[in-house]
Amino acid sequence: MVTSTWHRYIAHMDTTVIVMPNWIGDLLLALSAVMNMPRERLSSTTLLVPESMSGLVGMLSSVPVIPYNRKDRLKRRAALDRIRASDFDSTYLLPYSFSSAWLAFQTGIPERRGLSLDFRRPLLTDPLPGSLRDRSRHILHEYSEILHVPYRSPESWTGAEVSPDPAFEGCVVFCPGARFGPAKRWPHFAGLAKMLPHEQIVVLGTDEDRDVATEVVRVAGGRAIDLTGKTSLTGAAAILAGARAVVSNDSGLMHLAGFIGVPVVGIFGSTSPIWTRPLGNRTTVLVSDETCSPCFQRTCRYGHYRCQEGIRPEVVASALDLGR
Repeated sequence: MVTSTWHRYIAHMDTTVIVMPNWIGDLLLALSAVMNMPRERLSSTTLLVPESMSGLVGMLSSVPVIPYNRKDRLKRRAALDRIRASDFDSTYLLPYSFSSAWLAFQTGIPERRGLSLDFRRPLLTDPLPGSLRDRSRHILHEYSEILHVPYRSPESWTGAEVSPDPAFEGCVVFCPGARFGPAKRWPHFAGLAKMLPHEQIVVLGTDEDRDVATEVVRVAGGRAIDLTGKTSLTGAAAILAGARAVVSNDSGLMHLAGFIGVPVVGIFGSTSPIWTRPLGNRTTVLVSDETCSPCFQRTCRYGHYRCQEGIRPEVVASALDLGR
């Protein structure tokens, strides 16, 4: 329930800064909720965004951005000084960490709204119950409640306009990485490449995904190109924008493809699409039927990773429905 004080602040359309999540996927889901704000509110809103993602957010949205780097003391101080100088009236905290609430408290912003988790209730002026973080429903419910906007299902998202990279238009993009851990990494990308003999394939990811990309290129020969560790987030967005289809683990790149609105097959093992399904009505999610899934763990406590192994490449190929 929103406090009367908060109603008053909303009614006067005072200036607001929104502290955005630190993970790419969460940030993009949150950005879609931000875009549901009425135009009048949006025009008086600024986003506090991790420095590494500020360029991407600038590409996907016209909402002003303040970049920050919580690990660099001087850059963190610069962001704090900029927020203080902007004299914001209110802030919404989308991360539930203590550090995000402490940062907001240090700015001196008079109204601070967020979940009362991680011992941060004393730092908030408008604390919301921690029970709003509920994995049995999509995380957009949580973000919408914090932002005080109507909930809209992830399937209702129609996509953001991004100019495609013409060098890779029409390719099938593989995204085999997941920084969260091995419990989110599907092991059959090379097998899938064998089953798509007529498709040009691009592999996106970080340096950590190089081994998978190398195997895909070996199997696919001249039909595949390895761009792991070679693109920026904005560059990856341009490649995804022109994709014929995207196959991805539950990762930031999966959510980026969904945000842009291209066809996506998202593969879930240790996590749940009920909570973090990608955006868009062109997304297909594949979920393990293992009884221990979803466990939301980085590594498998049983050591078998059957939640990923059991999703066969022919199932993914069928879900792609490329039909030439």
